[in-house]
Amino acid sequence: MPLQDRRGLRLSGSVPDALAHYETALDSAVSFHGDPLGLADAALAADPGLVSAHLLKAHVFAFSLHPGLLPNASTELAAAAALAADPRERAHAAAAHAWLAGEVETARATFDAILEDHPRDLMALFFAHQADFFGAAEAALLARPQRALAAWPDDLDGRGYVEAMCAFGLEEAGRYAEAEAGAHAALEANPRDAWAIHAVAHVLEMQGRDEEGIAWYAARRIDWAEDCFFAVHNWWHWALYHVDRDEPAAALAIYDEGLAPVRRSITLNLCDAASLLWRLALAGHDTGERFAALAEAFDRPARQPVHVFNDVHAMLTFVGAGWHERAVEHLAHLEAVAAGRDHHAEALRMLGLPVAGALLAFAENRYAEAFAGLERAMPAEHSLTGSKAQRDVLAMTLVEAAIRAGERRRAERLLRARQALKPESARIARDLRRCC
Repeated sequence: MPLQDRRGLRLSGSVPDALAHYETALDSAVSFHGDPLGLADAALAADPGLVSAHLLKAHVFAFSLHPGLLPNASTELAAAAALAADPRERAHAAAAHAWLAGEVETARATFDAILEDHPRDLMALFFAHQADFFGAAEAALLARPQRALAAWPDDLDGRGYVEAMCAFGLEEAGRYAEAEAGAHAALEANPRDAWAIHAVAHVLEMQGRDEEGIAWYAARRIDWAEDCFFAVHNWWHWALYHVDRDEPAAALAIYDEGLAPVRRSITLNLCDAASLLWRLALAGHDTGERFAALAEAFDRPARQPVHVFNDVHAMLTFVGAGWHERAVEHLAHLEAVAAGRDHHAEALRMLGLPVAGALLAFAENRYAEAFAGLERAMPAEHSLTGSKAQRDVLAMTLVEAAIRAGERRRAERLLRARQALKPESARIARDLRRCC
């Protein structure tokens, strides 16, 4: 008899005990807690024919954006292909294959088709949300989970996760009050939902509510820092409040506790670390030997470019560490990748190469050139992907380049616009004193 999950989806497989392991693995993935890969392996040990367990592992590996893990996604897809699967499961495999091939729009469209017929497919919704996030599809970050929520009864398992995705989409759309309320509703269902915790953090950061943000992370630490593979990103958010308050010692203490690279750091973890150190370095704060250690960790994955977000943060790292030759080499490598035809190559041409070139100019004290290059690139800043908070590192670098280039009036205009959004920011106030 075919298996059926808690949301009524048919799964290829025959062992009920395996289904229980799979459901726990999916909860683990969507909440960013525990070990979804190990739990999926337990499901497969109980039922080697459970195709969805292979697909869950494939998606986790594929959306890690870490060069060392991407081959594992292909291995899981090959294992799934050797088994009997229903059309929905085959479509999952097609979406993962497209993502791995750099065919981002094809992957998103394939997820669209799955969710059109199966709006309660939590695995499809979650990884489509990630595809929208890393595919620069900003409008879909809200529209997609909103469509799913309309088809999701209040008492159906997983609704809280959908509310968390909606909350993040609302925040990115600038609908902060709705986003905050939605994230808290999601947390009532799942207090350890790291995506919902992170949605609240975004609202507080974008509104300059730094004291609340610091208190938020301190109070919820047990929910986001323990056994959570999204913890590094939440450490980063916590540190951002201190950056805005111009408190470098506090930000660096958070870096040392939660962001410094370790053996198991994936590339996205290194990007968070680079973003924080660069923001501090822009303000003239001494980061010690941290950039050098980060550059050592970033060196190998940066040699296998897979996404423009990683590429730009690798350049921030090499420049921040003073690795000039490595930065020049990295830029040349990205130029070669940009000659391709996939989404990655297009994003490099639109944004990655101009920004990387501007960062190299910044490192060489060619500030006017850096400012001009960044200013030309900013209309395409969404191509970096990530959140508005993550992309803000570009705007902060633009301001600093303007100040150092002697473009003080232009720097002031940029800073006044930033101050209108964050009137209490000590960082912005200090920069204004430098150029006014």
